[in-house]
Amino acid sequence: MHEGRMLGGRYRLETRIGRGGMGEVWRAADLRLDRPVAVKVLPIAADADPGQLTRFQREAQLAASLQHPGITVVHDIDEDDALLYLVMELLDGRDLAKVLAEHPEGMPVGQALAYAVQISRALAVAHARGIVHRDIKPANLVLTSGGWVKICDFGIARFVQSATGLTGSAMIGSPIFMAPEQISVGEIDGRTDLYALGCVLHQMLCGRPPFLTDKGVPALIHAHLHQVPDGPRAVNPQVPAEVDRLVLELLAKDPAGRPADADTVTRRLEALRDGGAPQPPPVPLEHEYRIAADHLHGQRPDLALPLADHAARERGRLLGADHPGTLAASHLVATALYQLDREAEALPVAQATAHARYRVLGRHHADTLNSWHLLATTLYMLERHHEALPIAAGVAADRAAVLGPRDPATLDSRSTLTWSLHMLGRDDEAMAAAHDLARTQAEVLGEEHEDTFDTRQLIGWILLTRGQRAEAEALAVQVHQALQRRFGPAAAQTLHAQELLNACRTRSRRRP
Repeated sequence: MHEGRMLGGRYRLETRIGRGGMGEVWRAADLRLDRPVAVKVLPIAADADPGQLTRFQREAQLAASLQHPGITVVHDIDEDDALLYLVMELLDGRDLAKVLAEHPEGMPVGQALAYAVQISRALAVAHARGIVHRDIKPANLVLTSGGWVKICDFGIARFVQSATGLTGSAMIGSPIFMAPEQISVGEIDGRTDLYALGCVLHQMLCGRPPFLTDKGVPALIHAHLHQVPDGPRAVNPQVPAEVDRLVLELLAKDPAGRPADADTVTRRLEALRDGGAPQPPPVPLEHEYRIAADHLHGQRPDLALPLADHAARERGRLLGADHPGTLAASHLVATALYQLDREAEALPVAQATAHARYRVLGRHHADTLNSWHLLATTLYMLERHHEALPIAAGVAADRAAVLGPRDPATLDSRSTLTWSLHMLGRDDEAMAAAHDLARTQAEVLGEEHEDTFDTRQLIGWILLTRGQRAEAEALAVQVHQALQRRFGPAAAQTLHAQELLNACRTRSRRRP
């Protein structure tokens, strides 16, 4: 290709403005209509099937018929001396890849959502016509001077595979933004583009795509197929939790786990952009699920369990075992069993839910962390302290990173961690952790919060185990009296404190 070359006796190439694996893009002059245009030139393989070329031209013509402000207009499609070329509107703007290079930490959340809304709307129009892009990536998204995001190259990706010889190891699409089904030769539909949109939105929000590796394309492909991504919130804590949730849904390995279509994604993005509550697709048995959750909140796990169990079973049948709605109901089941002191039954449910949420939602999602915390506390109550300790430590660290070190949920996980250290005989570590935790709980929750009292009792047990009976008894008396005033003599909290007091007075040094 060179300046001045004529294509089809009509288009004169002037300046090359882009080059990539799918050919070259030139600024050109349309001599017939006296206007500037962009021309994408694609080489045709020597052994290309003429029937494939004809089918591509029909598909490209269909793509050219798309009329939407977010889709680049295609003016012409033709061949010239073993070259296929597409003539498109010449856009005044920059592609998103160049813009993102200027935002290594990510764009402002509102700006990223606004761009994602425009991309999703354009995809919805194309998908309604049965057209799948197959190569959504920042380089194919142009931010125009008029404020629009325009998608380029509709209808081209399939041609590159069938007619240019880029087959086998040269897979179609950019590996950084490629859906698992494109790699594994699965069924391609609109949800393939939604996965790529999730990758692009991830990068807009935190400055990096979901998977990066310095080990080459095979490692990147393996990540898309098998690795559970962290959401953008793990890198940029300014990303709201519900935005993080949507990105992770878009990045589901199984297309069935992604939002159903681009219209659904658009509605949710618009709600998030506008500061409203997200509008996920309706989930079966929502009323039953809510009643079960209310019963758990009201300390009635006996009433919650049958409702939660039914919701989990029916959602699993209708939505699949790994659907977020199914996993939410399963978490309620495990919580109800735990509150009913049926920890042995709760354990397999809690384990399965925690692992599934990690796989589907990602490590740092709030729901994932809740399930792993429940698993740690269940193991603790079953006296499997060696197993509870590393889980509790991991959840405490992740919650501190995502929610902050003083968030009540983080403090809850630190409590399970500290009690586990004591039960394993690691009392020096437990004492240091307990003193720090008690101070933070008093500041955040209050001096007379039951969690603060619980940690002060732990300090008493550690003192007793060390043989410091007088100090332990003095602390036990203070805590017992305070709990008696606060909750009454028959309350569970008061009776628990009485156990420490009795142990001090009988000189028992056993662990609680």
